[in-house]
Amino acid sequence: MNKFLRRLTVVPVTIAVVALTAGASTSWAQGDMNEVAATHWGERSKPKIVNLKDARLKIEMNATDGDAGIQVFIDADPWKSMDIYDPNGRLIFRSTTSGRMGRQGGTELFLESAEPDFSELPLASFLERFPQGKYSFKGRGLNGEIYVGSATLTHNLPDGPVLVEPLEGGAPVDSNNAVVKWNPVGAANASPIIGYQVLVVKPQSSTSPAALPKTILDVMMPPTATSLAVPPGFLLPDTDYEWEVLALEAGGNQTLSSSFFKTAP
Repeated sequence: MNKFLRRLTVVPVTIAVVALTAGASTSWAQGDMNEVAATHWGERSKPKIVNLKDARLKIEMNATDGDAGIQVFIDADPWKSMDIYDPNGRLIFRSTTSGRMGRQGGTELFLESAEPDFSELPLASFLERFPQGKYSFKGRGLNGEIYVGSATLTHNLPDGPVLVEPLEGGAPVDSNNAVVKWNPVGAANASPIIGYQVLVVKPQSSTSPAALPKTILDVMMPPTATSLAVPPGFLLPDTDYEWEVLALEAGGNQTLSSSFFKTAP
């Protein structure tokens, strides 16, 4: 299933760790250096505290498949390690770099957790695993600087948009005049819907070039939108497609619904 840039498991269950192991160098062009420079008195200076450029933590729920997962996005100047702590101060995620990647440093990081269906991990258990509150981000830069940031996670989950047309098993769609339609979604626990993300995806086949992305169309629509006309030239005739609509609420959580259609020969 394709996610939003779209398209973060946690203590007490540890989330998947992006682990290019610890021990990163602190310079692009050189090997190991002292993380914190010594002053002329021989004392270590305090590391520089730098705010992350972006830090997000949100829930994505799939109303069609019946599952949910955590997504995280981080953006900063080059770093060699990054941690996330839950509202109780427990470490739930660590990413470290080493070797060549350690010398190069990381900047942006997007991670999505596994999404077991609700028969395996009920929604109530999932929400207990990821409590509401402020999650803290802390990282270390190539030159010893400390990156800090935070994101607030809520349990305000929108309903999945009701897809109107086209639907799986329906009449073939004109590839040059395709329109996808959905019903509007109400506020999520008083948190308003701020927009819809619409995606059209071409499932990959055994003959699809691996380098080609599956997403044909990815568009953000205003909260008043209930349809999107696919521009001519985006769809091929006699081809199967999947389409998704995500309802995005003000706190960042999102819920998607999906269906399939086939274009006419």
